[in-house]
Amino acid sequence: MKFAKTLAGLEAVLADELRTWGATHIRQTVRGVEFEATDEAFYACMMNCRTALRFLVPIAEAYVENEAALYEFVKTVPWWEHFRRNNTFAIDTLTLHDAMNHGIFLSQKTKDGLVDVFRDKFGERPSVDAKNPDVLVHLYLNREGKAHLYLDASGRSLNQRGYRDADWKAPLNEVLAAGLILLSGWDGDTPFVDPMCGSGTLLLEAALIAKRKAPGLVNEEFGIRKWPTFRSSLWSGVRMEALNRVRRDVDWIWGSDIAPEAVAATKRNLRKANLTRNVNIRVASVEETWIPPGPGLILTNPPYGERIGTKESVRDLIPLFQQMLKTKARGGYKVGVFTGDPGFKRVFGLKEDRIIPLKNGPLDAELLLYTVYDRRRTLSD
Repeated sequence: MKFAKTLAGLEAVLADELRTWGATHIRQTVRGVEFEATDEAFYACMMNCRTALRFLVPIAEAYVENEAALYEFVKTVPWWEHFRRNNTFAIDTLTLHDAMNHGIFLSQKTKDGLVDVFRDKFGERPSVDAKNPDVLVHLYLNREGKAHLYLDASGRSLNQRGYRDADWKAPLNEVLAAGLILLSGWDGDTPFVDPMCGSGTLLLEAALIAKRKAPGLVNEEFGIRKWPTFRSSLWSGVRMEALNRVRRDVDWIWGSDIAPEAVAATKRNLRKANLTRNVNIRVASVEETWIPPGPGLILTNPPYGERIGTKESVRDLIPLFQQMLKTKARGGYKVGVFTGDPGFKRVFGLKEDRIIPLKNGPLDAELLLYTVYDRRRTLSD
């Protein structure tokens, strides 16, 4: 079973994406999804899934009693089948074991076993590159002492789309932003608006969804491309199919922010992602936000006093947001607010259609989903 990692709360979204691109025998776990896939389906999942952080391929597993046993287990793996002597590598370790709980030491023992396999067979060994390895090996040791070894087909965390040229105060994780949009139910064919866009992550991910542009086309530096077993012709075919799905007429993504620096950062990110023509962006306060005729989606991640401003100053935005919805959001708009402020929903004035618990880094957060009908049925004057 292959494994795709994601953020807490996005497991079902990722499972649906994997199913769409041909994965089978799907099972959700904590912050991840196990699945099976042919090579073609696996390549398609890596190219197209928006809510995956990493794709891991299992290569060996065994119960180990101590660090010495871990070393001997690692030496049983034919590592030369998975990467070459001239490749650099690194070990990433996660342990839940009570006694074997020193991740750095476990990584060291895994590294020792791996390089000794190469040294014994070839008389030379690959080098470690902790910052930018050709091959990333994951060791997971569970509470019962079962060690799992994986190769990271991603090579890097896939939220690193490659378009982030500039940030503005606590940028949203790209995978999380894509997940919020998919959770909202937006189909990509109607207007999308973010009235507090910051450096534009929601806008960029919405534009990619509307254009049907696979995230793998934005940044193609996948670790699997350096494996001896990589099928380049198959990958080229999957890539060409992704390119053929891209549409170029998208112009219904709208964003604004009261801070000129935030808008400038968004524009730089849009240029780097080649999405400038697809997103309309300007400096404006919340109540001045341009809302095109609906139906559509207004989705935003307002500051909530943890990393930006204070809760009191942020709460001052709520009446402005309410006024904008009253006067401008006509024609069947959905509204999504991603917030870590547990008091937001008590003062906002709309009844939630759905509340989805999530995380924003280490912070507890919620995606609040609403429907705007008309002013007589929603926000009180």
